[in-house]
Order: sequence, then structure tokens, then C-alpha cells
Amino acid sequence: MTRINHYDVAEVLETDLGEAELETFIADAHRVVEDRCASYCDNESTLATIETYLAAHLATSKDPRVSSVSHEGVDAELGTDGDRYWHQAVLVDPTNRLARPGGFPIATT
Repeated sequence: MTRINHYDVAEVLETDLGEAELETFIADAHRVVEDRCASYCDNESTLATIETYLAAHLATSKDPRVSSVSHEGVDAELGTDGDRYWHQAVLVDPTNRLARPGGFPIATT
């Protein structure tokens, strides 16, 4: 079960995408967060924030005209580059595993 819903994504993403479309991106973001971050972070609020920005990033692949973000009362006009949501998700990720999914060595004995 995802940590967020389409309303959470709609708070940071100005889009005409419908609920079902956003829920698809949310499900994908949830799987990524579960696979890369959840085992290394026990703060559900942080994981939900990562999931929100990652879902927004994924949604911009279908709706690239997105031009603004809003979080906790702060609005910013940022152009059409969906990478801004990716960067926000990476900045919020305390595990750094989102940014470097293959960059962690596995210790063996």
C-alpha cells in the first residue's frame, strides 16, 4: 500500500492528469522507494515525501508542460524540467540510496 495518494502529488504538481494516471505513477514511485530506501529509513513521513516527489517526477514524463511546484506554502516557478522533482526526492532521501542505487558495495566474507 502506498504512503501517499493523488491529492499529495497534486499539492506539489500542477497537472491536468487524472486520479487514475497519478495513482499509476504513485504505485511506481512506491515500488522504487520500497526497493531502494525503506529498509534503510524508518521515518514514514520522510519516505512519504520521497514518494511524493518521485511520483511527481514520473508524472512529468506524461505531462511535461508542468511549470510550478508548491511545498509547505512556498511556491516556485521552475520551467518545464521534470528533473526538479527528482532532485527534490534525492535531497529528502537520508539514505542516499535513491541517487546511487547501484553505487553501494556488498560486503562478502
